[in-house]
Amino acid sequence: MIFMLNKNYSIILITTIIIMLVIIVLFSFSAYTLELRTFPDNELIFKRKVNVGDEFTLKYTHSVACTPVWEIFMIDENYQLKLIETDFLDHGAGLPYAAFGEEVFTIEKDKFKITNMNRIIYTPFYYRIGKIRENIIYFKDEGGVNLSSLVGDKLLTLDIYKKNLLNDFLGGIF
Repeated sequence: MIFMLNKNYSIILITTIIIMLVIIVLFSFSAYTLELRTFPDNELIFKRKVNVGDEFTLKYTHSVACTPVWEIFMIDENYQLKLIETDFLDHGAGLPYAAFGEEVFTIEKDKFKITNMNRIIYTPFYYRIGKIRENIIYFKDEGGVNLSSLVGDKLLTLDIYKKNLLNDFLGGIF
């Protein structure tokens, strides 16, 4: 027996199947975001999509030496944060003084650098912002976002969030 649907039912059936397939695909794949939120009220301050290998820099003015420090992070293959480099202008209380293990300590153009750090940073990472500390986040080739002027004296959490593409597409409502 051959079952024939009228034209309207066929269009509705095909459309429904296509919509279901799109939803299944969007639920199957993930998007990752790097987010900075205030603690404890969880207000979103900064959000960027990230991929394995992406790097960002947190710059601040050291509280004792009053000189800038740049900490460079990378997103590893497990979407964890990894501190890969620290750059600074001066030695002193609370500033790095040596490299450990496979790390490399160098001096380049008026900066001390510790590279090849590969230190896993467990998230959420709590990050204190000071309105006079010039806390700035640099992500990829974007200009920096001055967190000090944006939030003043606050504690932030920095974390990587995994969401399915449907949730990401709908603006994170799930």
